[in-house]
Amino acid sequence: MDDALLNALGGGGGSSSDPLSRLVANIQSRSNPSGGGENAAEKADKKAKLSPAEECRRLYMQKREAERESWELNRRIDSWNRLNSDTLAAKMYSHGGTYMTTDCSVCCSKVAQTNLSLLHAAFQASISQSEHTVSSDLVKLLLQESADLDPALKDLKRQVIITVASKSESASVLVLNELQLRLSAIQDRTSAQILGELVQMDFKGVDKFIELAVSVLEG
Repeated sequence: MDDALLNALGGGGGSSSDPLSRLVANIQSRSNPSGGGENAAEKADKKAKLSPAEECRRLYMQKREAERESWELNRRIDSWNRLNSDTLAAKMYSHGGTYMTTDCSVCCSKVAQTNLSLLHAAFQASISQSEHTVSSDLVKLLLQESADLDPALKDLKRQVIITVASKSESASVLVLNELQLRLSAIQDRTSAQILGELVQMDFKGVDKFIELAVSVLEG
């Protein structure tokens, strides 16, 4: 080791005339003999070169990841506590409310569309394994359409409603009841358009939707 330090300090054909620079280079080559990857100095240098916007984005992503991990950990702790106290089925998980994928007003529509696309794919692939997730609250949420709702997201929400109504008997009842309530109370245009698409399809229970459409037209 002493010989190596002396050689580094004493010259030895290096391109740099600074002995300290040659010493640092020698130590770095020993700590990273393969020459691959990034050392700590290079990583720190790259981090220092980040623009303020990139640095804010990096910190925000770390914050969101920490929030997700915290929510998951609290959920597991709550589940274990209920399991140990023999109250696993006594109540639903309620710690900290529901984890929100994003609270950004700009990107929330895209995130919601991505998540809903996954849900739609699950319903289309095997409704029998996922129909238990369809509740009256979900149906109401899917039928809500604000004036500034993204057109792609609006269309996807309607497609999910049509899919669950045509593939699941239990979900079909929920959709029928909600459509009937909305059409009789406020003559909801969204509900009317969805009903119009459903009555043109062939599935078990479509007669109930046809009856609803007839009663709306007669009313």
